[in-house]
Amino acid sequence: MSDIKISASGDVQTSWGWFLALGILMIIGGVSAVFAPFLVSVIVEQIVGISFVAGGALMLVQMFTTKDGWNARMIYLILGLFTTMAGALLLFRPLEGLVAITLILIAGVFVSGLIRIAMGIAARPETGSGWVIFGGILSVLVSGYLMMNYPEISVALLGLMAGFSLIGEGAGYVRFAYGLKSNAARAT
Repeated sequence: MSDIKISASGDVQTSWGWFLALGILMIIGGVSAVFAPFLVSVIVEQIVGISFVAGGALMLVQMFTTKDGWNARMIYLILGLFTTMAGALLLFRPLEGLVAITLILIAGVFVSGLIRIAMGIAARPETGSGWVIFGGILSVLVSGYLMMNYPEISVALLGLMAGFSLIGEGAGYVRFAYGLKSNAARAT
């Protein structure tokens, strides 16, 4: 922690107000997202769709520009078409896209929980390994709860996760800003 304080330049420490403002804006955005989760879920899903279409188009361009031979060209063609089609489906069928993305997200939370449980067990008797196991169990339980409420939860889950993520990130920036402020005050 002291290394971070030492490496922070005077300019960063004196501009703590910008970090505070960023944190507050992120918290406000996160709270707004929590109160309008469907709208935010659709926006997130549309951003993913646009990213897929753009990535697929770039793979199709890569198919014509690569000098790696026909095998590479066929891979770029297949991946480019699949990615572009997946993005188009997300853009033109947003509710079905939300259901699909939510299922993938629930599976990801479940697998992440299982991995954390295994890591925590493998790390025993190290300090904190119990918390890793607890976090993994919590993830598995949350994924089970979400699965029991699937597909109804699909219309709100992405928005809620984005909102809570923004709130957490914003709180981190607010804390960081106050740390910079106190370091700047001590330096003078």
